[in-house]
Amino acid sequence: MVKWSVLAFSLVLVLSAMPSHAEGPGDVLQGIGRAMNGESPPPPPDYRWRENERERAYWHEQHRLDAEQRDLDARRRAFHDDRRFNEDNGFYGR
Repeated sequence: MVKWSVLAFSLVLVLSAMPSHAEGPGDVLQGIGRAMNGESPPPPPDYRWRENERERAYWHEQHRLDAEQRDLDARRRAFHDDRRFNEDNGFYGR
């Protein structure tokens, strides 16, 4: 009998210490995804358009310079091969 009364008393004590209702998902998720301290929300993704345009222009120019360098290398190789051909065949005073 004492065992059952201690069990009942501890059960009442445990149940009274617990919150009486669970929080809904709206309470738990409140404030997530928004500024917490009253700041304005972040700007839209296109707010850095000037930086993006500058980066695009940089890479466009870089690709153009790479193509120009490849063309110069090909011309230099062609001149070098032509000179080697002429030297091997006895031209240039041999």
